[in-house]
Amino acid sequence: MEKSIANRLRLHVREAAVHSRVPYSGRSRAALALMSDNSWTCGVRVENASYPLVIPALSAVLASANSIGRRDITALVFSDRVKLEEKTMIQQSFTGPMEQLAEDILGYPGSINGPGDELITGWHFPDKLDTATGIRIARQATQNAYIPESDFPVGALVVTRDQTCYQGVNVEHDDWTQTLCAERAAIAAAISAGETNIQRIYVSCPKAPAATPCGACRQVLCEIAPEAIVWMDRGEQTAECFRTLDLLPRAFTLN
Repeated sequence: MEKSIANRLRLHVREAAVHSRVPYSGRSRAALALMSDNSWTCGVRVENASYPLVIPALSAVLASANSIGRRDITALVFSDRVKLEEKTMIQQSFTGPMEQLAEDILGYPGSINGPGDELITGWHFPDKLDTATGIRIARQATQNAYIPESDFPVGALVVTRDQTCYQGVNVEHDDWTQTLCAERAAIAAAISAGETNIQRIYVSCPKAPAATPCGACRQVLCEIAPEAIVWMDRGEQTAECFRTLDLLPRAFTLN
């Protein structure tokens, strides 16, 4: 890879790292996924008071790419040196050989070109998004779910105060501890884009007539979007709404 290309990729990922949500460690971190058409997107570290629920930068960027239907990743770039656990996850997630081109770049040999435009992972609605539209978008997102283990698609849409929306899907992994739910994938996409005020979350779970967010997602939602309203779509069932704080009374906190 040409040095100038590598430096441009590093610039993008280091700029993204400032969006990290790291109130506990203070260690900002970002990962950039470069696609086959040279477009790219970034994910950042998202910490939670329940430390096992921290979303690593690599998980965030892989979930964001999957959530918009992009799995054609040709390189991964990190804001600092690639960690051993990241190498392991990459080896488990990609079928082709990826080589370490530099201490912070992994990619397919001979397939990396200069970065193009940033992938648009969020979009803005000029008017307030109505409930039916939010549910429809979350339901459509389920088509991008990566669910080889469960065949249980879930889609989510988070909406910020200024009506910018980010979608997420559940992204499964052979190591189930690395699996990310749709709600957390959508939150990670929003935070990676620098959003801080999530007001509504739409969750679609078409195969489960009694589904609600899992405990892990409730904990993350309570810390990151405590005042948000969650709409739950269950296919043919009537949609229900909940206050985030009502989903997990007495949520865990370090304060």
